[in-house]
Amino acid sequence: MMSFIRAHKIEIAIFFLALIVRLFYFGLALNAHDGNLIATSRASDGYFNISQNLLNGNGFSGEVTEPFTPNSFRVPLQPYFLALSAGLVGSYWMPLILTILIGCLVPLFAMKFARYLSSSKMIIFGTGIFLALDPFSILSSILFYSEILFSLFLFLSLFYLFRYFKQKTVLHLLFSSAFLGFATLTRPVSEYLPLIIAVILIWEARAHLTKEVWIRTGAYLLVFLVVLSPWLLRNKAQFGVFALTPQAGVNLYAMLLPSVLSVENGTSFDTEYDKMQAQGISAPNKTDVDEAKGYTSSAVKILLEHKIAFLLVAGTVEVSFFTHDGITNVLKLVGVRPDLSLGAPALFLLLNDPIKLFGFIIHFACSPFILVLFMRLVWILLTIGFFVGAFKYIKKEGMTPYAVTMLATIFYIALVTIVVGLSINARLRLPVEALIVPFSFYGLMYMTKTMQSRL
Repeated sequence: MMSFIRAHKIEIAIFFLALIVRLFYFGLALNAHDGNLIATSRASDGYFNISQNLLNGNGFSGEVTEPFTPNSFRVPLQPYFLALSAGLVGSYWMPLILTILIGCLVPLFAMKFARYLSSSKMIIFGTGIFLALDPFSILSSILFYSEILFSLFLFLSLFYLFRYFKQKTVLHLLFSSAFLGFATLTRPVSEYLPLIIAVILIWEARAHLTKEVWIRTGAYLLVFLVVLSPWLLRNKAQFGVFALTPQAGVNLYAMLLPSVLSVENGTSFDTEYDKMQAQGISAPNKTDVDEAKGYTSSAVKILLEHKIAFLLVAGTVEVSFFTHDGITNVLKLVGVRPDLSLGAPALFLLLNDPIKLFGFIIHFACSPFILVLFMRLVWILLTIGFFVGAFKYIKKEGMTPYAVTMLATIFYIALVTIVVGLSINARLRLPVEALIVPFSFYGLMYMTKTMQSRL
């Protein structure tokens, strides 16, 4: 035991650092909500309502009153995680504690991934310390959103995939596929990621592309499908559609399309969203899986009519994906709210009305919201470091399967995030921050050494 502690003393210290700051922040948030656990942690995605209905025997429904219509918008693992863990002790304190503990593991996984890129202690330990102290990671660790559980399954999938690359043990590959299936049943954003991983598996074995490689790749995809199959069959039986969720189609129509039209028409997102609702578009949490196909085809047709506005929104989403700080939500949960609203993404204000944006910065400079500016600058710096680090790593070390997999996962999540339009926030980047930050530190270290040598 003592030898384990000595060998991993830095990791243990970072875990407890993460735990302490999360417990401290939770105490502030709980106090701001008058000691009400549910008001503090329930979040707004409907997972809590579904978990309540599961506990009360009302099935997988997000309704708060009868007839408790089955929900097909959300996938099952987060609600079942909340319901089962709360049911064990009769309180939602249990899922909260588990979520916090899982959140404390994120920096350790990030350090593990960093070791596949570099042996530099500054990069490895810097990555762990940053993610232990990152405000939005702390916030997410005390809320009942699905990102933390999703991150755990995604990291376990990558962990076993990397072990497979190193040892070529089939069981590791199958574990990787299964955990990616669990991740997809937690957040469906990863449902097409196995296809990218399959391509990487074939590419990684390109020098010895035998029949066994194809069989293993097929087994990887098959295990993933088997893990998803109970939920796919449930949706087929209840809604007549062999599909996972309507989220992609709904987000296209209810999130991306209003964003594009708001740019095209010079209106706000809320105005265009309300128009969609008036046309009979279902609210996201109330949309059935059998409606998704119609939404998707209609949305794509309209988006093609507004290509320039779409490209502007897509570019804004991608920039925001990497640079959004999420600090406003961090402050709001502890009762600190802004007295003014930007009314538009900061990037839009910077391009269209920089004087107005500068006025907001001056206004908030003497308030806690100066932290928003600070963390936005931090993430801009990390984003620059990420792209420099990715380029320099590939140039120096080559296309290693570890780096290729990490970069492919990051860019896949970034691209599919476009469907949320101008509602983009730091939550959507959270599951891949453990992959982004090691490259960022790699790039920042290179930039620092380059500057020092020139000076």
